[in-house]
Amino acid sequence: MADPADKKALLIALKRHLEAEISRTQAKLDICDSSQDRIHLSDCRDNLRALERTQDPERSILVLETEEQEFYLDRLSGTRRYLDLVAKVPYPLSGSAVIEGREYRLSRHSQWHESVCPGAQFDGSTRRDERWTSRSIVRSKI
Repeated sequence: MADPADKKALLIALKRHLEAEISRTQAKLDICDSSQDRIHLSDCRDNLRALERTQDPERSILVLETEEQEFYLDRLSGTRRYLDLVAKVPYPLSGSAVIEGREYRLSRHSQWHESVCPGAQFDGSTRRDERWTSRSIVRSKI
């Protein structure tokens, strides 16, 4: 789990990730012009500009460690932990990025991210059929 001192490094890595995404999308557009790719390229550029204007990484990035549990007939069948890198940008972020050997799920900052506290639990929907359920637990937040 990253500590607050790592947020500057995470911000730099997220900028690099967006720069690479911009290059990939531009290359796709050079081959085949797609309106969806043009919108994605514009969103990525706007997000990168927002991150470049950031003066304080502490206030523009959150890292949440989330544990997702899956249950079959109310018995725990599997657990996965995720690191979510949440950035204050104008357009949604999606996918994941490997930063310093750790994989982060990327998302855009929302009011929910500000209000959620470690220990919060969220029951998920049933999957596959009614015998499968899931739960998410926020383990830590920096």
